Amino acid sequence: MKMRENVHSLVRAKERRLLRLYSLWHTTYAEGIRQKCLSLLGEIVSMDPAFSLRGEFQAAF
Repeated sequence: MKMRENVHSLVRAKERRLLRLYSLWHTTYAEGIRQKCLSLLGEIVSMDPAFSLRGEFQAAF
Protein backbone atom coordinates (compact mmCIF):
# COMPACT_ATOMS: atom_id res chain seq x y z
CA MET A 1 0.00 0.00 0.00
CA LYS A 2 2.86 2.40 0.82
CA MET A 3 4.31 2.13 -2.68
CA ARG A 4 0.95 2.95 -4.25
CA GLU A 5 0.65 6.05 -2.05
CA ASN A 6 4.13 7.16 -3.10
CA VAL A 7 3.27 6.76 -6.78
CA HIS A 8 0.01 8.67 -6.28
CA SER A 9 1.76 11.58 -4.56
CA LEU A 10 4.42 11.64 -7.30
CA VAL A 11 1.72 11.74 -9.98
CA ARG A 12 -0.08 14.57 -8.15
CA ALA A 13 3.17 16.57 -7.98
CA LYS A 14 3.71 16.04 -11.71
CA GLU A 15 0.11 17.09 -12.40
CA ARG A 16 0.62 20.36 -10.52
CA ARG A 17 3.85 20.98 -12.42
CA LEU A 18 2.11 20.26 -15.72
CA LEU A 19 -0.60 22.83 -14.96
CA ARG A 20 2.01 25.46 -14.09
CA LEU A 21 4.00 24.72 -17.25
CA TYR A 22 0.86 24.81 -19.37
CA SER A 23 -0.08 28.21 -17.96
CA LEU A 24 3.43 29.47 -18.71
CA TRP A 25 3.33 28.01 -22.22
CA HIS A 26 -0.09 29.55 -22.84
CA THR A 27 1.31 33.02 -22.16
CA THR A 28 4.60 32.59 -24.07
CA TYR A 29 4.00 29.85 -26.67
CA ALA A 30 7.67 28.91 -26.28
CA GLU A 31 8.52 25.64 -28.03
CA GLY A 32 10.78 24.47 -25.20
CA ILE A 33 7.97 24.79 -22.67
CA ARG A 34 5.59 22.94 -24.98
CA GLN A 35 8.07 20.08 -25.24
CA LYS A 36 8.40 19.96 -21.43
CA CYS A 37 4.59 19.82 -21.13
CA LEU A 38 4.35 16.94 -23.56
CA SER A 39 7.19 15.06 -21.91
CA LEU A 40 5.67 15.51 -18.48
CA LEU A 41 2.27 14.44 -19.77
CA GLY A 42 3.87 11.27 -21.14
CA GLU A 43 5.42 10.53 -17.73
CA ILE A 44 2.09 11.02 -15.99
CA VAL A 45 0.20 8.79 -18.42
CA SER A 46 2.83 6.06 -18.12
CA MET A 47 2.40 6.10 -14.34
CA ASP A 48 -1.39 6.51 -14.38
CA PRO A 49 -3.02 5.30 -17.62
CA ALA A 50 -6.43 6.51 -16.41
CA PHE A 51 -5.18 10.10 -16.08
CA SER A 52 -7.65 12.65 -17.44
CA LEU A 53 -6.07 15.89 -18.57
CA ARG A 54 -9.51 17.38 -19.16
CA GLY A 55 -10.52 16.58 -15.59
CA GLU A 56 -7.39 18.26 -14.23
CA PHE A 57 -8.02 21.42 -16.25
CA GLN A 58 -11.68 21.55 -15.24
CA ALA A 59 -10.73 21.23 -11.59
CA ALA A 60 -7.96 23.84 -11.83
CA PHE A 61 -9.68 26.44 -13.99
